Amino acid sequence: MDKQKRQWIIRQTILEHPVETQEQLVSLLKSRGVTASQSTISRDIKEMCLVKQSNENGRLVYLTNPTLSLNTTKILKEKMSDVVLQVTRSGNMVIIKTMPGNAHAIGVLLDQLGRPEMLGCICGNDTCLVISESPETAQSFCENLC
Repeated sequence: MDKQKRQWIIRQTILEHPVETQEQLVSLLKSRGVTASQSTISRDIKEMCLVKQSNENGRLVYLTNPTLSLNTTKILKEKMSDVVLQVTRSGNMVIIKTMPGNAHAIGVLLDQLGRPEMLGCICGNDTCLVISESPETAQSFCENLC
């Protein structure tokens, strides 16, 4: 399994379960079919900028860093206004046309945000193809894009 997919599964896991330790995360990932060592998970946690904060029960659990999300959202908004030429929805897909050479940067920012409406994103030189579960989630993605 590649790192990007593993990190996406890590993000989904910590959103769904209160994860207190790296060992617990390794175990939860194993139940999802992801085999990774504790040291690999440790590097992923650092790279993903996950933080430990108290949850509603007072336990320290891994969470996504809200500051990172706010910065990524701000950067995406700026980049969208600078380089995106057109956004079109077709069924469960969203096509984002950019100025040449800019699609990949938009795709990276979208991946970093981990938008729930987005199953995946494929980018070329000037086009990002975002795939959603349904036409409704694709429409929601378009409306909340920026």
